[in-house]
Amino acid sequence: MDDMQSNGLKGPATFSSVPPRLAPSALWQSALHQGLATGKRLERWGIKQKWEPLLVIFFTGVAAFLRVYRIAELPPGFHGDEALTGLDALRILDEGWIGPYVSSALGQPTGPLYFTAFIFKLSEASLFTVRLSMAILAIATVPLAYLLFRMSFGRLVAIFSVVALIFSYWHLHYSRVGLMVISMPLIITLASITTLWAIRSAAKWAWLLAGLMLGAGVYTYNAYPMFLVAVAAFLAVHLALHRIQWRELLLRYLLLGFGLVLIALPLIQFAIQSPEFFLSHAREVSLLKDPRFTDADSAAAKVKFVGSQVEEAVSVFFRHPAIDYTDATGGRGTLDPVLAVLAYLGLGLTLARWRSPQHLLAGLAIIAAMVATALTSWGFGGDFRRSLIAVPFVYAVAGIAARDIVSLGQRFVGAGGRQVALTGVIAALLASLAWNSWYYFGEFPHQDTTRWVFVGDLVGALATADRFNPPGTIYFYAGRWSYNYETRLFLYPDTPGVDRSKEFGVFSLAREHPGPVTYVLLPPYVQELDRLKEMYPGGVAALEQDENGGIRFAVYHLQ
Repeated sequence: MDDMQSNGLKGPATFSSVPPRLAPSALWQSALHQGLATGKRLERWGIKQKWEPLLVIFFTGVAAFLRVYRIAELPPGFHGDEALTGLDALRILDEGWIGPYVSSALGQPTGPLYFTAFIFKLSEASLFTVRLSMAILAIATVPLAYLLFRMSFGRLVAIFSVVALIFSYWHLHYSRVGLMVISMPLIITLASITTLWAIRSAAKWAWLLAGLMLGAGVYTYNAYPMFLVAVAAFLAVHLALHRIQWRELLLRYLLLGFGLVLIALPLIQFAIQSPEFFLSHAREVSLLKDPRFTDADSAAAKVKFVGSQVEEAVSVFFRHPAIDYTDATGGRGTLDPVLAVLAYLGLGLTLARWRSPQHLLAGLAIIAAMVATALTSWGFGGDFRRSLIAVPFVYAVAGIAARDIVSLGQRFVGAGGRQVALTGVIAALLASLAWNSWYYFGEFPHQDTTRWVFVGDLVGALATADRFNPPGTIYFYAGRWSYNYETRLFLYPDTPGVDRSKEFGVFSLAREHPGPVTYVLLPPYVQELDRLKEMYPGGVAALEQDENGGIRFAVYHLQ
């Protein structure tokens, strides 16, 4: 209420810019000026509220710092799927259009790859620039999320929610690695802004724009279509509330659908032409393929398993005991405990206000994230990635809960109660910020899981070998990777090498190439260093130890 009064509003704003016959029963419960539906009034608002645009710039700067600081080092290493992002982007530089879908990482849309290729054009292709390309997309999400929250829920919710988003280790982690999934929250934010704007606007072009934004999302991540399901449900409810004006709304829906199909057409055509390839990823990770489902000996057992999937999906914001060995997440929920409690409370409040468009869309998006997670096998990992459908709305509903707590304090106790409640909310937010910062930059990089997933020992060993000028032919010994693993192919594509491990080649320590050679020894072959020194004395050895004194890798160079 205070936000509304400070903006000169006496109550919830209605769809004043839409002909009254189109919106008699839905409310736009926002503290933002109704005049923001036009560009000129948006400009006037920006001039009048000078401190708020500056605040958004400050927030964006903080987000940029947290997402770029030591990005090449944290997480330590370079995941094979990150390397695939770089390799596919290099293909774009060489070939141009590579299609809307690639086979990398079980199959995925190519949209963000073209942006990574653009970054490569501006700078050299490297570990840093692969991660930077995704970080830029994540940083762009922050000011757009502020706009979405501000136009939907008011200033207090916007500030609280964006701060929580900036420091959330969930969003922070995917912002700092070269996995393309981080593009999905950006497009969801843009699509949500334009969709809510269209509902509020009398202009038909706004619906076409919303469709274009919704269609662009299909190029981000395989789970995105579940957000489209949420939007379809949202529009169905909107139509039901305005069924008397269905003819006017139908034209607008058709414009939205046209824009969506127009943008998504290349991927639609690809799916029709190559259905097996396009659906292979979904089938691979489907709940119906999980052995716990297929091997269940009765219908009751299958239902029980599906129920456990739903329970895990619903609780994912608070808990996720399983470790995801594809991106090092898990062991805890996507949110810290304080924010998770507020998010679940806020989700309930949001769903209770389903007649308000922005509340309904927020609630449905979060439910869509839970459904997407429940329908996929937890054994394949990716649970935190699929749940990103809920971003940024999960932070908004947490902000709604925080705002309502402050309002309740004022309603029942007065100004003093409001002050106490506001102090408590600020303290909770600060606790969340501290926990997330400490966990991601302190504990997370040093976990054995993180180092294993992001192959820090492999990256360190290859970098050490590359310091010899030239390293010559690499004799590669590793029980986990071939020399043709994607990480090596991207980072050192021109360095010749052969597999010498029992797992991927023929084991031998004999030197067979003229000129310099470099032995790269990774577990379980690091103990061979002493034998190499005996066989070929005079070489240069380098090794790295872990915290317990064990050898992570060893390198032995011979001229």
